[in-house]
Amino acid sequence: MKRSIILAAFCFLSWTALATASDSGRLAIAGRSGTLGLGGDVMVNVLSDVNVRLGMGYFNLDFDGEVEDVEYDVDLDLLTFPLLVDWYPFENIFHVSAGVILNQTEAGLAGRYDGTLEIGDETYTAEEIGVLSGDLSFRDVAPYVGIGWGNAFGKARRWGFMTDLGVAFIGSPRVALSATGTLAGNPEFRANLAKEEDDLQDEADKFKIYPVLSANLYFRF
Repeated sequence: MKRSIILAAFCFLSWTALATASDSGRLAIAGRSGTLGLGGDVMVNVLSDVNVRLGMGYFNLDFDGEVEDVEYDVDLDLLTFPLLVDWYPFENIFHVSAGVILNQTEAGLAGRYDGTLEIGDETYTAEEIGVLSGDLSFRDVAPYVGIGWGNAFGKARRWGFMTDLGVAFIGSPRVALSATGTLAGNPEFRANLAKEEDDLQDEADKFKIYPVLSANLYFRF
């Protein structure tokens, strides 16, 4: 539901920018590829040395990981909406960027094991554990700072390229684990599952900053 609301707001703001700036030469659009996935930007020139960007990026990534001898399949569904201000201090293509990234990323975990599995301080059978799964939840807003090269409003030519390099301060994702086996409601099992969750959280706490690298192809109206 939250994703749908943000996507609708993005479409509305993009349409508003198109309607208000397209006749004045102060509007550009761009396709983007990078660590935020595939997406695009709407750019508006608000001052001679300042542009504003509203964007969207998406990609899906599946990968494997191991924590304390437990293997997990991770399904990462990255959806972001950057809102950035680009400042051109030297009246050329170099810019300094700052803003926020609305982060609607979702990630799911699935434990992989055969026969028995050690969780916390005990070893359990497949029947006792059942399906071991979890979720990673991310902070909704991530501050962003970066630098880049390219200016959609700097030359007579209507199209060109931009690159950006920066960091998003996403904070540590929160980990939640669950199991569906015969011991799912057992207090001792739940205590050991909490220890496994803590081990995963320790790993997740290492990823508080996300590198942002992108290349854009823009067109100015």
